[in-house]
Amino acid sequence: MRFTDTMGRWQAVRSDTPFPVAGGQVLHWLSDDFNGALNADKWEVVSGSPIPLNGELSITSGVVLLSKQSFQPPCLIEVVETMTARASTDNFRFGFYTDDGNLVEWGATGTTSSYMDARMSAGGVVSDQTSMSVGAANNTYRLATIYVGFGEAIWAYRAINSLNTRNEVYRYVESGIPDGPFRVRLAGLAGTSTLKVHRVTAYQLADIIPPGALGHHVDAMALPVRLTNTPFASVPSTSSLGSIQSVTDTFSALAAGSVGTGSSRAFYTEQCHIQAHFMGDQPFSAWVEAQVDGSNWQVVWYGTSTDATTDAVVRYYVSSPIMQIYGSRNFRVKVKNTGAAAGTFRGTLVATQL
Repeated sequence: MRFTDTMGRWQAVRSDTPFPVAGGQVLHWLSDDFNGALNADKWEVVSGSPIPLNGELSITSGVVLLSKQSFQPPCLIEVVETMTARASTDNFRFGFYTDDGNLVEWGATGTTSSYMDARMSAGGVVSDQTSMSVGAANNTYRLATIYVGFGEAIWAYRAINSLNTRNEVYRYVESGIPDGPFRVRLAGLAGTSTLKVHRVTAYQLADIIPPGALGHHVDAMALPVRLTNTPFASVPSTSSLGSIQSVTDTFSALAAGSVGTGSSRAFYTEQCHIQAHFMGDQPFSAWVEAQVDGSNWQVVWYGTSTDATTDAVVRYYVSSPIMQIYGSRNFRVKVKNTGAAAGTFRGTLVATQL
């Protein structure tokens, strides 16, 4: 399968590419559920002697693993993990790590079981948010995710195998983010407890993921959306009006050569589209006026009628083009009877808020 990424470049992925919890198009990935011996093709053991057992990997103090595969932003990691206990000396990490010491990681430190740390370091500048209450109960597995984009890093943490609503994003950073290349790090830097990792999956993404696509939310957060095959109209600030307004003035028995003037019409405070439609039983000229400067009436469109004869009944009509007009202005229609006898005419203004 081929597609273009956010820079317009062609990319290719395998048909069996996994789909992360967060969503997004995947270029390549690392995945391990630690079923069997530690895969030497996937992991470099920096220190310690980690041995998978019963479908999970136990990380104790002194055990450090780095993935042999590297990732560049935008990238995502998902880790299903738990701590067996919490001690004051604990310092356990999992997330993205560079060979020169930059990192974007989750950390487990201190004695409070429900607390986790969102840690980041770039060029020696440390940016940590510690002791966040995320409900990380001992011996209860959670899904911890980290997304690293070009201009944002997002830490999220939630329960697994549950119908409960996913928890919020717990940290969102827009600056000071390391560039990579990252390797996945699982590390027991200090302490007497054990970090148990059931699954690790890291993804090299082709496109940027907005926060909402992570399956989490930030309170009062706006999400980008794309509307297809439909016009967009927001709720007008003039709350008494709908998104589309249509008003008609009727001029009955308008004498030949006379001019009929419609009522002043107010629409939206926003910019809007205006179109005028006219009809009569005599030839006519018509125009639309607006108080463009807020006070004086000014012609914004002028036209003459077309003769349309159907079933031996003569009718005249004309429609203006669609005009984009600044809001907070009054409009009106005018009709001049250019026929030989009195006639009846209608002028309709249709306004659509942008």
